[in-house]
Amino acid sequence: MLPIFKPGQVVLVRPGWLNAGDCAVYLYRGRNLLHRVTKTSPAGAWLADDAGRLEPHFVPLEDIRGKALGGPLSGGLAGRFYSSLRRRLSPLFINA
Repeated sequence: MLPIFKPGQVVLVRPGWLNAGDCAVYLYRGRNLLHRVTKTSPAGAWLADDAGRLEPHFVPLEDIRGKALGGPLSGGLAGRFYSSLRRRLSPLFINA
């Protein structure tokens, strides 16, 4: 399975509320990063990668730039399904 977004790829970002399954761009140590939203709260969101290598971590609302727009798997129910499937299957491909 391939990542939705490639390193260095330019993406459109829409500010606003995020939902679980969306891909979000956020500021971390002066860099913009992009990860999947696993859970939200009024104070921010928990984000993780689809491959399962990065544990969910909390990002405060003020550090979140917005939702990354990039096709049907970048958000919503389809994004949640894709992320869940990829996290379950990625251990099979680590040593391949």
